[in-house]
Amino acid sequence: MHAQDLITPDIPPLRPQDEVGRALDWMEEFKVGHLPVVSEQRLVGIVKDQDLVDRSDPRAVISEVMERVEVPFIRGGQHIYEVMKLFSERGLTVVPVLDEMGRYLGAITEHEALKRLSEVTNISEPGSIVVLEMNQVDYSLHEIARLVEANDGKVLSVYTHVIPGTTRTEVTLKINREEISDILRSFERYEYFVKTTYQGSKLHEDLRGRYEELMRYINL
Repeated sequence: MHAQDLITPDIPPLRPQDEVGRALDWMEEFKVGHLPVVSEQRLVGIVKDQDLVDRSDPRAVISEVMERVEVPFIRGGQHIYEVMKLFSERGLTVVPVLDEMGRYLGAITEHEALKRLSEVTNISEPGSIVVLEMNQVDYSLHEIARLVEANDGKVLSVYTHVIPGTTRTEVTLKINREEISDILRSFERYEYFVKTTYQGSKLHEDLRGRYEELMRYINL
């Protein structure tokens, strides 16, 4: 899934000559804290709500308050993981999307990106979660997947996280089966440390609940 597939069509870009009052109205309407500024299909800046609120005159124009240096953006062909990285690193609520020629394509909201990320990670699919811990040098997705598949399972998604200050890593697997006792025995037999497991419908309900809570929070 790529950035161009995540564009939210309802988010309009501002123009440099638009007034601050319009930007604030749009931010309130679309529940975002940032908006791109576009001129002749080119991204020329980005504004954030706090900078606009600090302006005493709502009739001031956007060109006076927009950020011009290192304006964050993503290319249309970049993967959703790179989109989420930009959201996280820059603390954005909206990410502008450009094509390879630098033309403005649209914007992605944090809400839409999280919603689509849940599809990529198969959060809605029934199954189980297994968290393994191992030395980084011992990590082999091929070997882990082989053990799962030998027990008639499939790895739906995988996430790795290096434990800070150590040479060890956590590997989080989403597996398509709700009953995975045989898979867990295989991991233990091959000396994988099973750190945590979440199995069956309880996992599905818990993940859906947490995701829906997050969506409600973003919509506030």
